[in-house]
Amino acid sequence: MGEIINHFMLKEILEDPQALRRALVQDKKQLMHMAMSILRAKQVIFTACGTSRHAALIARYAFSKLAGKFSDVIIASEFGYFADSIDKNTVVIATSQSGETADVIGGVEKAKEKGAAVFSLVNTAGSSLARMSDKVLYLNCGPEISVAATKSFIAQLALFYLLAFAMASRFDEGATKIEAIASLVEDNLRNNGKKLPPLARELKDREDFYYIGRGINFAIAMEGALKLKETSYIHAEGMPAGELKHGPLALVEKGTPVVAICPGDYTFAETLSNAAGAGACGAYVIGVSEHQEEAFNEWIEIPQVEEIFYPLVSIVPLQLLAYHLATARGLDPDKPRHLTKSVTVT
Repeated sequence: MGEIINHFMLKEILEDPQALRRALVQDKKQLMHMAMSILRAKQVIFTACGTSRHAALIARYAFSKLAGKFSDVIIASEFGYFADSIDKNTVVIATSQSGETADVIGGVEKAKEKGAAVFSLVNTAGSSLARMSDKVLYLNCGPEISVAATKSFIAQLALFYLLAFAMASRFDEGATKIEAIASLVEDNLRNNGKKLPPLARELKDREDFYYIGRGINFAIAMEGALKLKETSYIHAEGMPAGELKHGPLALVEKGTPVVAICPGDYTFAETLSNAAGAGACGAYVIGVSEHQEEAFNEWIEIPQVEEIFYPLVSIVPLQLLAYHLATARGLDPDKPRHLTKSVTVT
């Protein structure tokens, strides 16, 4: 990108392609065994917090789309309230970058008491969650210093996609496709690295952002909003695009930024319609898409990929946008106030 790297967050965003490639370095036999156990399980439940929960929401979709396996996602802090539904026929997939997240560990303890099998995705070898789990997949993305998770999110997605492809007996195909996407992410980082700083300076004084998407892209809307909240202290909401007109549209004023995750997949037409509706109410519409559209006041370009993989390419420019908005506001994106990298209290 040719710019000075003053923060770990930017360094780690630029490592997204490498994180994708390193996540693919797994013991194929173990991963296939985990995939078959998930496929055979009567009940599959993901549990995670924050960014990791958004990755799990995408995994839920991928498991269904690629392997026909239904699963559910429960916020880790709420997991205990569903413990009565868990038994020995349940596989719990716990996700935590640090492997020390107190809410996740608490949920896993309850799951083990009920006899459930526990699989985990973590980045830190020897962590509490890794030790408690029956099987572990490591993200392999290296240390992540910035509080806001970026490259670890990408690595989590890569592993979830690998599991989904493995469940469909297409492991090698999935790995090859993710490897190819890593190169597309590199190109996209270069392209948006020049375009996003001026946009961030233009928007830095806005008080509210709304991120919208449909289907698998809804989780990216939530993650994009979370990154902005964490690093820039700007109020942001991520929501299904269809819900905008059921209340939140009343909050849109002239110039309110609405970020529409609008790739050319099965959700395109409806999301574009929602974006245009927001624009008609005065919103400043920022489209995340392969193509510029009349409804967009600003366009953030992403590469064209298979529809199931759009989260891998859509989130990267939103990470960059959050970073540049934080620095444009004179903030340190690596150390958000009140937040820590590893949340070890409930």
